[in-house]
Amino acid sequence: MEKGVSMLERLRESTSNLIDHLASYLVKIGFSANSVTLLGLIFSFIAFYELYSGSGAYGGIFIMIAGFFDALDGAVARKTGKAGPIGSFMDSVIDRIEDGLLMLGMGLYSQDLLLAAFSIHSSMLVSYVRAKAESLRVGGTEYSLTGRAERIILASLFCLLGYVRFGLLVITILSYITAFERIFIFLKKSKE
Repeated sequence: MEKGVSMLERLRESTSNLIDHLASYLVKIGFSANSVTLLGLIFSFIAFYELYSGSGAYGGIFIMIAGFFDALDGAVARKTGKAGPIGSFMDSVIDRIEDGLLMLGMGLYSQDLLLAAFSIHSSMLVSYVRAKAESLRVGGTEYSLTGRAERIILASLFCLLGYVRFGLLVITILSYITAFERIFIFLKKSKE
């Protein structure tokens, strides 16, 4: 292993290469970034339905598939040269819709809607703090404990393992920690 390169950095690099190759293939067969985003939304609705119907394992599988398409849409936009403000805006809005569906589905499955509400609140707060910081031209808040990708992975794993309520609790706690971490980063960087 190269000096200074962590295992997580290697994993992100290999995942990034895989996403890049798959995005090239999707562009080659005619997919647009918007169609990839739409597929992610469709699979999020399917995940919600599976969780609502009482199938945590299938819910977990469809959460992972939806997350996979979410990772691909930006790469497809860059490959087609159509990455722009409208696509970025729509992707962010659809991400929030998917987050709400995911947490609500987990709450219905676990019969803990209060925890689902806190989970939705905490994940929306994470995204809002970053968006507000970026609108004020203060960077660095994207580097923090858990982002959307980590929430998707955790949700999928906890659903697959059958610990949906515990997964909601973990996601909620990590999201609140991340939101406050981002607030701290913003306050520190805005004084520089």
